[in-house]
Amino acid sequence: MGGRKVARDEENAYGFQEFRSALQESRLRLLLAGRSGTRKSATGNSILQRKHFLSRLAATAVTRSCATGSCRWASWDVEVLDTPDLFSPEVAQADPGFEERGRCYLLSAPGPHAVLLVTQLGRFTAQDLRAWRGVKAFFGAGIAARAVVVFTRREDLEGGSLQQYVRDTDNRALRELVAECGGRCCAFDNRAADGEREAQVGELMKLVEELERDHGGAPSTNDLYHVAQTLGGLSRKERLHRVAERLAAGRAVAVAHGWCKLGLAALLGALFLLYLLCR
Repeated sequence: MGGRKVARDEENAYGFQEFRSALQESRLRLLLAGRSGTRKSATGNSILQRKHFLSRLAATAVTRSCATGSCRWASWDVEVLDTPDLFSPEVAQADPGFEERGRCYLLSAPGPHAVLLVTQLGRFTAQDLRAWRGVKAFFGAGIAARAVVVFTRREDLEGGSLQQYVRDTDNRALRELVAECGGRCCAFDNRAADGEREAQVGELMKLVEELERDHGGAPSTNDLYHVAQTLGGLSRKERLHRVAERLAAGRAVAVAHGWCKLGLAALLGALFLLYLLCR
């Protein structure tokens, strides 16, 4: 195991407290992603080894906004970002001004070292798959190289092997997801006792440390993260406004591109039909 963590509270002021070089810092940023109801917040609490994020059984989503927590693990300062369901298609209605998605960028700046895609053992659904596609649309397809699939309800394995479960499942989409993420996966029982819970976190942190080494210590980043880092001199409200504007503009371009492709396809279809009629 990586060593017992010492809990430490730290409110991240949108990730702009220092912006030290990611290659020089002994810090790991972990971003929890996935659909509502997969116990992301409880998983975050397991990583922190304390109750920090609000987590309870409910008929509707409990997590409404991004929140951060931090702790010490071995030689690492670990920052965990818990997110609401930002990545499903329905988020457009829940976050029309892109403010919560902007907060996600600012709180995880200058970029996560690992994205933890949380799903429930035995219940990987079309919603989970849509959320994963949303993660890739949000951060870029390259985020798969930084992803770890984290299964909750480890206790349902009843001592069996997670790798065998993934290999033997008849859920093809799940097998393909784990393969796309480089085979990186682990499982959590979020009600486990302290010793077992620490061992579970150790398994996860081993995967995260391997990712950190494989990428030379650098976090996953993109153009928007680079923009966010240039806004350090502005107020928190203005930083959020600027990032939300960029997200909205990027979305508008993507939608316009989609309509152009659809229009071109329709035009080609009409021309082909006209060709057939004139033969």
